[in-house]
Amino acid sequence: MKAIVVSDAKARLDDVVLADLPIPEPGPGQLRLKVIAVSINPVDWKLALDHKPEWIYPHVLGLDAAGLIDAIGPGVEGWTVGERVVVHNNLWKSGVFAEYCLAPAHATSRLPEGISFTDAAAVPCAGYTAYQALFRKARIEAGQTVLVQGANGGVGGFATQLAHQAGAKVIALTRAEHFDAVRAFGADVVFDYRDPDLLQKVKAETEGGYGVDVMVEVANPGDARKSLAFVHYNGHLVSVDPLPVMTDVPSYTYAASIHEIGLGGAYNAGHVPTQRDFARMGDDLMARLAAGKLDPMVEEIVTLEDIPDALQRLRARAVTGKIVARVAPDA
Repeated sequence: MKAIVVSDAKARLDDVVLADLPIPEPGPGQLRLKVIAVSINPVDWKLALDHKPEWIYPHVLGLDAAGLIDAIGPGVEGWTVGERVVVHNNLWKSGVFAEYCLAPAHATSRLPEGISFTDAAAVPCAGYTAYQALFRKARIEAGQTVLVQGANGGVGGFATQLAHQAGAKVIALTRAEHFDAVRAFGADVVFDYRDPDLLQKVKAETEGGYGVDVMVEVANPGDARKSLAFVHYNGHLVSVDPLPVMTDVPSYTYAASIHEIGLGGAYNAGHVPTQRDFARMGDDLMARLAAGKLDPMVEEIVTLEDIPDALQRLRARAVTGKIVARVAPDA
């Protein structure tokens, strides 16, 4: 099969190449997918720079795939060959940027008819992160105010849509050229994140001027006080990566709940209940996609061979929305 790989432990982003590899055989608990489409995420270029010691080389990159079940491993029940599926895979294992990949059956979601593989592949990494942030960690409710950083990006775009659908007031931060797109996602108020009066403007949009109930942070400023200033006392700060630095935060000033989001950690920690929740989140998001209630934000569709270039452009922040690679024709 064709696959996008890093060849050895010294390889870096410039060394990501297309290679020929044997088609993998599914082990216990695994499905083998004939990959139709994959999503290219910022974490993919980061992993090309920061290899994991568990990798076996050449290592296939990629985490999000949609395709057809091609083979079923020992002990797997409830699945049949030919089913349409989507998965967020284990970054410590061989990835999905290939014509075939292996996936944990318990973390895999079914893909309803009528949804394109390219749209489905765009969802898992960013969509599950946004879903976990809002519903599993902050547990948002209708009527609350949610501040979304980077609202034109993958995580921020899904968070804006999901918070709006949950009945929250959404304050979105992005650049001026993305204001219209972010409003289309459901943002009630949009500010340029570089506005020197941003803090005052955000607080003016909240009840009593106290601050937001929840902030979804995708680009950490370092000092937690810079983000906590937007959040009211006893509010929630949800950080995708990395956790804020709490060293200089005085006691009894914010009493905020600080949440870390790291999907891949569920695999590394071996926490199967969280891995199973990936499938539940995927089922919900695929249902929203099928109902026309979720914009997958696909901005560009490339080929498998184009992935190394796409990774470079992601690293250079030259991308808005989602890049998806079509690996095979839609079945």
